[in-house]
Amino acid sequence: MYQILCTVNGLVTGMQDRFYNPEELDLGKGKRRGKDSWKKELPLKAYVDKKGMYFPVDNIRMMLIGNKHRRGSAQILGSEIQKSKGTMYKSMATGCIWIVGTKDTDKVHIEPIRKTYDDYDERSFINATGSRSLTRRPLFKTPWSLTFIIQVTDNNIDETFVRSLFEVAGLRCGIGAYGPTFGRFVIDKWEIVK
Repeated sequence: MYQILCTVNGLVTGMQDRFYNPEELDLGKGKRRGKDSWKKELPLKAYVDKKGMYFPVDNIRMMLIGNKHRRGSAQILGSEIQKSKGTMYKSMATGCIWIVGTKDTDKVHIEPIRKTYDDYDERSFINATGSRSLTRRPLFKTPWSLTFIIQVTDNNIDETFVRSLFEVAGLRCGIGAYGPTFGRFVIDKWEIVK
């Protein structure tokens, strides 16, 4: 096992879309809800604690792995760049690469520290009934950076391969919601920790 201390710098604005329990707010239903109820919901869509805005470590790890809605860098690298290795790369990323925060093991805070989001994005989408609805999500503007530790549990996985996963993730996946339109980044610091 070895560890890499990594810092990434944002190239574009980032977006968060935290799932929250609607019971956290008493917004009412129908007309009682009010047309400005979204202003109360918006702060709940950001990951924020006493230190400021952050990302859960799993959000960073999921850039590598992906899911059925969004491909991860292991799938992109293994199917488009190095043909027919997508399944192998994804299983390596799933089983052998872990992210740990530097101060809190479960969180990676956005730097410079900000106590709340900078702005919000508003766009329409087609809902379950086939009509259009609006969604609003919090944004954090550049400059921003994230510093975290990458734990590689298999010494047979070369650090240059791990770096290539993060390079692809930064430019083709992005951190947070609606990537790669939002949340794209480049690696600023990459240091093997003994």
